Amino acid sequence: SNWDLAPFNRWSFMNIRKLFPTADVKASPKTIRDLPYDLQPLSSLSYQDADGEKITLNDFLDRSYTDGFLVLHKGKILHESYHNGMTEETPHLSQSVAKSVVGSLAGALVEQGLLDVNAALVSYVPELAQSGYKDAKVKHALDMTSGVRFTEDYNMPLSDMTRVDRAAGWRPLPDGEKQHSIRDVILSLPKIREHGEKFDYRSIETDVVAWVLERAAGKTLAELTSELIWKKIGAEHDAFFTVDKETTALADGGFNATLRDYARFGLLMQNNGRV
Repeated sequence: SNWDLAPFNRWSFMNIRKLFPTADVKASPKTIRDLPYDLQPLSSLSYQDADGEKITLNDFLDRSYTDGFLVLHKGKILHESYHNGMTEETPHLSQSVAKSVVGSLAGALVEQGLLDVNAALVSYVPELAQSGYKDAKVKHALDMTSGVRFTEDYNMPLSDMTRVDRAAGWRPLPDGEKQHSIRDVILSLPKIREHGEKFDYRSIETDVVAWVLERAAGKTLAELTSELIWKKIGAEHDAFFTVDKETTALADGGFNATLRDYARFGLLMQNNGRV
């Protein structure tokens, strides 16, 4: 019940596989992309913080409880350091960075002609007709502009976000409560305003997008991430998603990877999606 709270998360964010079921995102040993080093003495760099105190980069990493820190510039690693027991082979939970992975997959499927962002969500996932998403388009979920209710409150016991955490297995169930799936939660959400009216940050929208991507491509989210991103960027290590009781990946925050592989994903973004 306390795995994601300090100080316990200093261990758990690097040991997710010991806590939850997962689905592997396979890398390929044949396509590992080398990241050359041009190490610079950044650890002693100092700056003045908001309180006027002069602190070094090392001070900041310590005060911010950083586990791994990497600076990549023009394709070369200028700084790479690990803390709190993390190593270059340790997968680390990404939380909402996972949303960027899923959004990138959507772009890849659009390029392949398998996804139309202007199409109705129900054209890919007919089950959504029983939810507030029944008349929404793919782009509404991608842009988080649907009119569907979702309370993004991590501390309220009955919030929609807490329901997702319980469905994903990230929080224990209250006594006597039935175990639902992530997609059960999606289907329970009502429409409260017109789609496209405004942006409202809601994690569940990424899980809706992931459901659409799996149907559009006929593959799981982990398989798609492996084929369209992880092997393409030359990742060194397998990544993984946490999954619920139906083996549905938690698309909005359950992605885990090693530090240099996160850097490779960042390099992909810097290069406008090209390797």
